[in-house]
Amino acid sequence: MTKYLIINADDFGMSKVFNEVILDLIKKKLILSTSVLVTRVEDDQKEQFDDLILFSKNMNLSIGLHLEFETNDYSSQIKIQFEKFKSILGFNPSHIDIHRSRSFKDSFSDVVEFCKNNNFPVRNRGKIFEELKTTELNAFFGSIADFNEIEEWITKLEDGKYYEILFHPGKYDSNCKSSLNKDRERDVEHIEKLNSILEDMDVAVVSYNDLVAKF
Repeated sequence: MTKYLIINADDFGMSKVFNEVILDLIKKKLILSTSVLVTRVEDDQKEQFDDLILFSKNMNLSIGLHLEFETNDYSSQIKIQFEKFKSILGFNPSHIDIHRSRSFKDSFSDVVEFCKNNNFPVRNRGKIFEELKTTELNAFFGSIADFNEIEEWITKLEDGKYYEILFHPGKYDSNCKSSLNKDRERDVEHIEKLNSILEDMDVAVVSYNDLVAKF
């Protein structure tokens, strides 16, 4: 029986360099999900967003909102970034997740509440995730892991269930301040390598669209 895996590329919008790599991974169907950091989007990314929107119309691609918080007024910032996402892309996000920051734990309950009220999946929690439970197994942070750790995690996936692994693919961008900047090319290699073993392990690459349809 098949296991279902969402491979999500975080940080679309942070850098034109990162965007280019993520779009290439989508084109090759190595990922079917990404999340947009609307707080970092610049006008010179418009063509890349046009490409992302076109992909969403022609393939099973989920595009989520990647929240980033600058103050502790989380509820207000969620609404502002949600509306900005819609103004940029012209539709609602398929899911919502949080850009790693010091505010992650403090903001999470507000994010979950927003997602429950609006029936959006939130990474590893929320209304659509009730039947999945909340465990370490359901979502895996691929960006800091060695590939043998990723491969070991994949062997633990259970038939018929949905999982997510998140990466931060890209190339080094000297104009972008990111703690993961130097690791983004390795993430690309891990995504390519991961896809090469999934078929033999009966794991299908899916998107948040499939998860919503199921529940």
